[in-house]
Amino acid sequence: MKRNEVVIDGHLLKRGTLRHTPAGIPALNLLIGHKSIQIEAGGRREARCEVDAVVIGELAVTLSRQKLNQPLQFNGFLTRHSVKDRRLVLQVVNAELIDSATNSGTEQNRNQGDQDGNGTR
Repeated sequence: MKRNEVVIDGHLLKRGTLRHTPAGIPALNLLIGHKSIQIEAGGRREARCEVDAVVIGELAVTLSRQKLNQPLQFNGFLTRHSVKDRRLVLQVVNAELIDSATNSGTEQNRNQGDQDGNGTR
């Protein structure tokens, strides 16, 4: 098995203090909040979650300056928190600001399964 990819839209709810690994690489712990409408078994379901995440490298420095609660799209993969801690964590490899003005209609329609863009199917 090779596939391990995650893309999630969310808000940066919390971030830890920028730190450095023993090798001197910047690292940052994050908490990402997500809320959307998904289609499951033909019905609409509200999906809400908070995701623990870690970011390494220059992106950690960038996100350490990012304002909280702005909409971002996070890309990464799932792994355990550490060798001793088996909790699931999202290892973020890319994060982009979501322009809510341009994406709100298209993104919302796709997430809600709308076909005509006015809330109906």
